Amino acid sequence: MTGNNFSTIYSTERYPWHAALWSALERQLDRLPHALLLRGRPGLGKHAFAVQLAQALLCDQPQSGVACGTCHGCMLFIVGNHPDFSGIGLIEDAKIIAIDQIRALSDFLSLRPHTARHKVVLISPAEAMNLNAANSLLKLLEEPPLGSILLLVTNHPARLPATVRSRCSHLLFRSPARAVGLAWLQTRAAVPDQPENLLEIAGGAPLLAESLGQEGIAEKHIKLYQDLDALGRGRDEPVACAARWKGLGTRLCLGWLYGFVADLIKGHLAGQQAAVTHLSEQKNKYKISELYGFIDIIHEYYRQLGSTLDELLILEDILIRWTRLRRLQ
Repeated sequence: MTGNNFSTIYSTERYPWHAALWSALERQLDRLPHALLLRGRPGLGKHAFAVQLAQALLCDQPQSGVACGTCHGCMLFIVGNHPDFSGIGLIEDAKIIAIDQIRALSDFLSLRPHTARHKVVLISPAEAMNLNAANSLLKLLEEPPLGSILLLVTNHPARLPATVRSRCSHLLFRSPARAVGLAWLQTRAAVPDQPENLLEIAGGAPLLAESLGQEGIAEKHIKLYQDLDALGRGRDEPVACAARWKGLGTRLCLGWLYGFVADLIKGHLAGQQAAVTHLSEQKNKYKISELYGFIDIIHEYYRQLGSTLDELLILEDILIRWTRLRRLQ
């Protein structure tokens, strides 16, 4: 196995919302396309699916698309030492997958498989490849070595060059039905009370909901509601509030605020008050034209996170704008 700094996050659990995808793949495990792009929102288990698929492809005797878990190939894979598997990911604190990591695949794939029928490469998160790395991968996608299978996992396919996306077959992961996600979430010991709220906050993604529960995100969101209410009533100052929000995480706060304002807009369009009502009642219904302008500003700032813009100044500007929104009379 190459890519020693890559964690496969080995797990035998098959998530119930993956059942249809497995059913589709198990019938064609021996004739998969040379490159699969596993895409979908965060928290749906795409990486775990890719790891299990890689193991099944390297297993000596898979049954109905499932690795046996006991053969020589499986044991090598489980301990992270299969010679026909290469995992490419972020190394330590790096923010990008560099070109040298992708170039190393050429040597790996140029050799015939040692013990398996395939050479399998897993790149996750694929959107972390810089442009040079993506262009280097493109050469392998255009002229794939015989017997090679590349698995690319991404939460943000639009961040990959169109030339890379077009040379992959796509495997789309969707949020499960609410009942399915909730039933699974209720089995998790680390999830606190009110899993329904966590699942809603996570946009229907069960694994993200579980992670948010472990991090106490629900409690943080309640605090964000309270801060907005206090700002609207003139009981808090945007500068002080922005400092607290930065401590919670700018990306988390802007993501939550975007969703909250979107709910307010939906409430207007539905002719009723938004479902989220930790804020005061009728007097906190804002003009929809104001809300549309405000949500555009949130989106633009969110898009620029990670640039040279100071996050504290971003939050201060947004919260000052919130206090200036005009309410319905």
